[in-house]
Amino acid sequence: MNSTEATDDTSRTTLKLALAISYLVLFIVGTIGNGTVILMIINILTMMKKNVQAGKRNMMSSTNHVFIYVLGLSIVDLLVILHLPFLVADLLKGQWLFGVAMCKVYWFGESVNKLLSSFLMTVLSWDRYMAVCSPVKSMKMRSNSTALKVLIVCTTVATVLLLPVFNESQVYRIDKIRMIQLQEGSVEQAHSDNAGTTISKCVFDADATFTLYTFLIGFILPAFLIIIFYVKVIRALQKSSRNIRGTRTDKQDATSNRVKKVTKRIVAVILFYFLCWTPQWTLNIMSQFNLIAVSWMTPLLSAMFFFAHILVCFNSAANPILYAYINRELRSQHVMAMHRKRHSVTQEQRLMNKRNSRQSDASKLDEIIVSEAGNTRFSSLKSSILSKFSRRHRRVPNIVEKHVQNNSNSSLTDEEKDDFL
Repeated sequence: MNSTEATDDTSRTTLKLALAISYLVLFIVGTIGNGTVILMIINILTMMKKNVQAGKRNMMSSTNHVFIYVLGLSIVDLLVILHLPFLVADLLKGQWLFGVAMCKVYWFGESVNKLLSSFLMTVLSWDRYMAVCSPVKSMKMRSNSTALKVLIVCTTVATVLLLPVFNESQVYRIDKIRMIQLQEGSVEQAHSDNAGTTISKCVFDADATFTLYTFLIGFILPAFLIIIFYVKVIRALQKSSRNIRGTRTDKQDATSNRVKKVTKRIVAVILFYFLCWTPQWTLNIMSQFNLIAVSWMTPLLSAMFFFAHILVCFNSAANPILYAYINRELRSQHVMAMHRKRHSVTQEQRLMNKRNSRQSDASKLDEIIVSEAGNTRFSSLKSSILSKFSRRHRRVPNIVEKHVQNNSNSSLTDEEKDDFL
């Protein structure tokens, strides 16, 4: 019996350590990846805004509004990734250390991905459907302003549907040996406190209603709509390819190829999303209806639940790869925006250098003017002195003759010295 318990303890410790390392790796990769995508898209949107202000609307792509949806999805993924350090601390310490308020924030960050990501994936598939099947009629709907409004509506709906998370998530006192909840002031809590087996756990005990409507709205309905939209997209592309196969121009070929590539990328993202989320939803439904019972006393089932959760986090961490490294248009738009930014900075530096050069030339010109003015005044003074000297030079013989006649040996006075000048 003791050997079995020791083996179970070792298994649980090994499982917790492996999970903690996995979550930390996902946190680092997901934070860097999603942060990079967010910065790239913000850079692109900034360039788009400057182009609109400069009247360069012809430089804008017809798929730029998709970047707004991708930006929203990256922010949601980042929210999911940012809660992982709290989970790692809970795994390593064996209890929740961050209070009730952070417990509610933690569970909201955990739950928001269930609805908002599905909503945004559905919107992306709808947008591709409109772009392929009704490209002209849907021009006004496929705009940046519409994308912002859709993001606001999806976020509002998801927040309202997730209000039970804020209300029901709590920090409970639990006996870690018997894994039962302890009531405040109860005899069981006193015994557990004395034995040193009381721990705190951040728990959201979802009821059947919450689990079912989040499952239907956040998984079943989006999957149904996405399949319908993309089946129609594929059919429309095949029909278009057959109809204009012999009459295509190079421009039409480029446009069609670009639409196909964007559609394939988004289909890959959505398939990846549902592959990552299906195990999580399956286990949650089975647990909600008591088909399975999960606790640390059942290491195998616990490992299955954590593996399903790791897949969800892996989805959030890997999305930047699908958006940034595979999406050439996003990369090219980002490179173009960076080039324009550097060009703008270079132009500003050149203008500043020209301005400084002009100021330097102006100061030199002032010095020349002042110097010339000084030279003019000096010339006038020189001419005046020379004229005086020429007049007074003629008086010198008279003065000498006067002194000789008077036989005066005295020195000349200062005034007389001045007269020689």
